[in-house]
Amino acid sequence: MPYRYRCRPCHAESAAEHPTRDGAEYDQAAHRDQVHGGLAPAGGDSVDRVHSHARGDRLLPRYSLAAGLVLLALVLANCWGR
Repeated sequence: MPYRYRCRPCHAESAAEHPTRDGAEYDQAAHRDQVHGGLAPAGGDSVDRVHSHARGDRLLPRYSLAAGLVLLALVLANCWGR
């Protein structure tokens, strides 16, 4: 599961998802050095796991669309078959 760095006070997050926590922690250290003088921001920051629903990898809408198209095809085939 990928990781992403987020800085709450800056409303910033790493541009890319990292396959390992180490990559996101590197972004965290770089952001702290560049923006916060090497210190942790007062409002907090975090390295978080990015879940599939946050990335938009939801399977249900894809399957729902496919099921809807199949259902529509069956209804149309039934109407034309009469």
